Amino acid sequence: MKTLALLLILLPASAVANGTKILESSMGGDIRIDAAPNGAVLRTMGGNISVKSSNGLVVAKTMGGDIVVRQLAGSVEAGTMGGNVSVEAVGGAAGRELELRSMGGSIELTVPRDFSGEFEVELEQDREQRNEYRIVSDIPLRITESTKRHWFRTITVLNGTGRSGSGANLVRIFTIGSDIEIRRK
Repeated sequence: MKTLALLLILLPASAVANGTKILESSMGGDIRIDAAPNGAVLRTMGGNISVKSSNGLVVAKTMGGDIVVRQLAGSVEAGTMGGNVSVEAVGGAAGRELELRSMGGSIELTVPRDFSGEFEVELEQDREQRNEYRIVSDIPLRITESTKRHWFRTITVLNGTGRSGSGANLVRIFTIGSDIEIRRK
């Protein structure tokens, strides 16, 4: 009984309720997960995060590495401060949320041909950068360009919105200073 009480104190409520959600963190190394059938919460201060397959919610956060999630049949919340994000969604389930953020890396999302989603995409870039970054999408997006002031410089903002099918899933993508690609497979 004392052991159970100690586990209840030490483990987050989501892990206790779910029983099989993977929880892993690292101060500077990579995190690699083969299968997360009920989701995962993965955090590292300076490494890459890789998940081969998941049916649940994957929360992946890193301060300086890449995030790669393959065979995602659930939802994802992926964010990195200095790396790229690559996610491959599979299956036609509704009610999924795919949120992908990078503060300096490219983002690549691959969805099934019949994926139904509501898309909100934003790319910020310094107007004085030599490279012009783009939003490239197999899903038709309405892309608008605007500018805003950020500190002492002007930032160009590309916003893309669109819908495929009934819009049964929500996709939000944001990056600064890199490309965004949305592909159908």
